[in-house]
Amino acid sequence: MFNLGSFFPYKAVSLGDLKRRSLAPYVLSVESWETLDSRPDIRALQEFCQLHGLHTLDLSQNPLSGEIPKELGKLEAMERLYISGTHISGPIPRELSQMHSLIYLFLPDNDLEGPMPGELGRLQLLQELHLSQNRLSGAIPKELGQMETLQKLELSANQLEGEIPKELGQLKSLRMLSLAQNRLQGRIPQELEQLRFLQELILSKNELQGSSEEIASILQSMRLEVLDLGHNSFAGELNEWRAEVVQELQLLDLSHNKFFGNLSRFVEIFCSLSPPGGSLLELRLNHNRFTGEMPPCLMQFSNLNFLALNNNRLRGSLPPIHASELVVLALHKNKLSGVLPESLHHLKRLGVLTLHENSIGGPISGLNLSTACMDNSKFRIEGMGCVRLRALVEEKGLKLHHIDPHDPVHQLKQIYANCPTLMGCDRAGTANLTLHRNRFSCAVPKSLGSSKISGLVIMGNMLGSGRELNFSWIRPEEKQSFLYYSKEVWTSNQVVIAGFVLLFFFGALCYQPRQRLEASFPHLNFGTGARVASANLGVLKSARITTLLALPLLLLFWASGNYYECSPLLWQSTAANSSVEPLAGLGVISCWCTMLFLFRTLFASMPMRQKERQRRSTRHGCVWRIRRLLAWGCWVCIVTALSLPSILFSCAQSLPGNGHRDTSGSDFMFKLVYHATPLLIVVIDVVLAAKLSTKYCDFSGIKADRLLMTFRLFAAWLLPLLITVVLDENCLSVWKMTWSVCQPGSPEHKYFDWNIYEEEILDTDRDICTLSQSWWSDGRCSRAIVGNLTSLLLQKLLVRSTLYPLALWLTWQGSRLEEAGTECHSGRHLKLFGFNTTNALAPLQQMSFLTTQFELLAFWTPLVPLLSFGVLGVASANLLILDLALWSFRIQLPSNEVNQLAALSRSYLSFAHSAGCCFQLWHAFGSQMYGRYILLIFSIAVMNPWATRFLPLKAARRYFWAEVEKASQTEFIEMAVQMDEPAGSVHF
Repeated sequence: MFNLGSFFPYKAVSLGDLKRRSLAPYVLSVESWETLDSRPDIRALQEFCQLHGLHTLDLSQNPLSGEIPKELGKLEAMERLYISGTHISGPIPRELSQMHSLIYLFLPDNDLEGPMPGELGRLQLLQELHLSQNRLSGAIPKELGQMETLQKLELSANQLEGEIPKELGQLKSLRMLSLAQNRLQGRIPQELEQLRFLQELILSKNELQGSSEEIASILQSMRLEVLDLGHNSFAGELNEWRAEVVQELQLLDLSHNKFFGNLSRFVEIFCSLSPPGGSLLELRLNHNRFTGEMPPCLMQFSNLNFLALNNNRLRGSLPPIHASELVVLALHKNKLSGVLPESLHHLKRLGVLTLHENSIGGPISGLNLSTACMDNSKFRIEGMGCVRLRALVEEKGLKLHHIDPHDPVHQLKQIYANCPTLMGCDRAGTANLTLHRNRFSCAVPKSLGSSKISGLVIMGNMLGSGRELNFSWIRPEEKQSFLYYSKEVWTSNQVVIAGFVLLFFFGALCYQPRQRLEASFPHLNFGTGARVASANLGVLKSARITTLLALPLLLLFWASGNYYECSPLLWQSTAANSSVEPLAGLGVISCWCTMLFLFRTLFASMPMRQKERQRRSTRHGCVWRIRRLLAWGCWVCIVTALSLPSILFSCAQSLPGNGHRDTSGSDFMFKLVYHATPLLIVVIDVVLAAKLSTKYCDFSGIKADRLLMTFRLFAAWLLPLLITVVLDENCLSVWKMTWSVCQPGSPEHKYFDWNIYEEEILDTDRDICTLSQSWWSDGRCSRAIVGNLTSLLLQKLLVRSTLYPLALWLTWQGSRLEEAGTECHSGRHLKLFGFNTTNALAPLQQMSFLTTQFELLAFWTPLVPLLSFGVLGVASANLLILDLALWSFRIQLPSNEVNQLAALSRSYLSFAHSAGCCFQLWHAFGSQMYGRYILLIFSIAVMNPWATRFLPLKAARRYFWAEVEKASQTEFIEMAVQMDEPAGSVHF
């Protein structure tokens, strides 16, 4: 059985060998507590100790239980007592204070409880007192300050309470004081500054308080090698320390406190040493409130092997890193930006690199991670750390690297887990790399593919180049196609680009016919067709002006789109990839303000029909409002059910496969819906939307065109937007509820629980599966919404402007024109196999369709400038279809009441414009865009109700709406005649 007693120059025997004088023992190892639990054996033991000069009793690592016999106090000549790693319980006997010759008292890693006896202070020769890892409670006895020869006091991992007694400052010979992992409160007593020989001060994981000035005052006379104050409530700015205090420091842990201030001011103390950093091996300042940029000098400390600055507020780029001994570099959860320095490639010992939850971008380059191998500097076993154990191993010539790590001996397991250098680092674990939730992009370098790495790198980045990530070190659980620039995204982008080429070609062919139509339609007076055509011309004019404003915006996005360096082409043309540079930000804000002014003027000048005026002035009762609200709720449910393609499109972008969809066949269905969604949306819109809206209008009394506009809003982008917010990795991340990693009890659940010894780096539940608290304020979610919906919106417009007109023309070629009805307002249509093929041209459909085009212009064009080209193409194609139907195929648009009352909705468009303004402000402030306050002030000035007094409404009416008003007047007169009403009763 392995025992630390073998490190000492003593020989271990059992009680069975007490009478064997030839052994001449110095250490007595007892294997059964029962043999020691009776007075006769104690007497025998005492006589044996006196007879043979026995000075050391080692009972460690034995299956012992019960309490420590008080009779042990009678062994007055005993110098060393070791009882560790057993199950002994109960209080520490006061009688142990009778062992006046004791030099070392080791009782760690047991189940001792109760208060510490103050009588231990009578042990005047005691040099080391180790009582850690028990359940001792109460206050630390003041009497311990009487032990003038005490060099090491180890009371960590207990339940001690109260304040640190100032009497400990009387321990003039003390070299190590460890009170960690207790419940101590109050401040560090000023009397501790008298401990001039103190080398290790370990007070971590308590409830201590105090300012940085008080700490500096206490440390001014010490020459510490280890200072561990982590996991307390210390606060203040660290600017009072002097170089003499830190000259000998090897480990400095101030983590998990409330220190603040500029990091460079504190680090410059170490930078003034020679060599830079002095003897510092470990620096832990994580979980504080440090600000400023990363000090370049800090990354040049020659001896530093552990640096933890995570969970602070550091900004700026990473400086060149030349600390060649670095093994652990933890910088996650800050506000770092820039790119990875190339000097990382030269750090041959680097085995742990954590950069997640920053804003570092660019490609993953300059990494050459190796297997992490570093001792736990905080590990202690029977008062010895890894350095002392290594010295003993070298002194005794032991070969621990041949020992089986699965040996049941408790102490061996601890040494193996905490001191890998003793084993020659041949069994150290893999390297850890965390880069998720940054701005990394481009392909993953092949140099990392062959490394022994356990990585979490994809989520929240834009890695990839349109191909599958086949690196074995990236766990399959993270390689979901929607988390990186995958083949599906690449295909979707190519389809849109090819569609725009086709759209421009089609627009060039139809330019002259469209010009003739624009010139002729305003002067025609042929019923409902004039109003539809004039509204279409309003969309055309608006889209032209918007396109002129969108061109510089598009150039700004392309020129300064470096949020993701290698993002898909469509991302680069949107606000999703826009930069936060001053000039680019101000340029974008200027374009947004101009568009905001344009659409506010456009919608405020839109003519309001007399019927709408009358309805607004009519007051309704409470019952009517409740019935109307319920009717709208039912309609939303119906629309949501019929918008299933849009829902599946968003789900296909944001739900993990978990390796199950391929085998079940549902993966194929998801991909099919993903690519067919734009076409399905148009088909449902044309075939079902109008008929269902008309039927529901008769049932509920809500205007059919408003129902149809709502239908198109939900299917086009509102439901995909909401699903993106709920599911996307950069928003609420609800997709993780279906992820195997976040399923408690699954084999994958603990894959990403990573620790560097006792320092926790990642917790699956807290850091991966839990909603990020800053999702709404860091700009990531708004970028994800814009980027994810761009492809869907553009594909839908392309289908509507190219495939849909072609399909209509081919259908009309095979259709037959029906005979004119007896009532002129019933219209005349083309029919194929008894089905009406010209329903899409009815004013009900046309006006709601044109309203949604205005909505796209107002809400999405500032974010996706290419949409203005798409709306321009759709409006042009729609005008050509209308001309073809009215003149070539001689259809007559219906003029019944449902179609007659259909009109552009000013209130609907004003609401959509206000929502778009709010979205722009959210994105601007979340992305920290320059000029965001200008946008806020301008939005308040333009969008308030009193702004209409200063807007050029008359000029807008003349340019955009003159023909619409003229056509509307004609239609009202026609409607009044058909209803046998005097024309004078209709007001304009």
